[in-house]
Amino acid sequence: MNVVRVEKNQSSAPSDADMKKAMVESGGKPGEVTGTNAARTLTYTGVVNHTTYENKLIEIANGKRTSWNFVWADAQAA
Repeated sequence: MNVVRVEKNQSSAPSDADMKKAMVESGGKPGEVTGTNAARTLTYTGVVNHTTYENKLIEIANGKRTSWNFVWADAQAA
């Protein structure tokens, strides 16, 4: 399972819908989104370029590079 956590920096965390849409447009398959406006966590499958996802999310959610902090946890199944 792969996970990306988007934490509030200058703006509240993006909506569930925005996070999922950005993941689809980045080539991943989104799973469940959990969290609040302070931080949201999205599980996903597939191979996703981190920079591509971050840029797509900034575009879709009308954010800036400094709006959020991204924490990635990529795990390959053994």
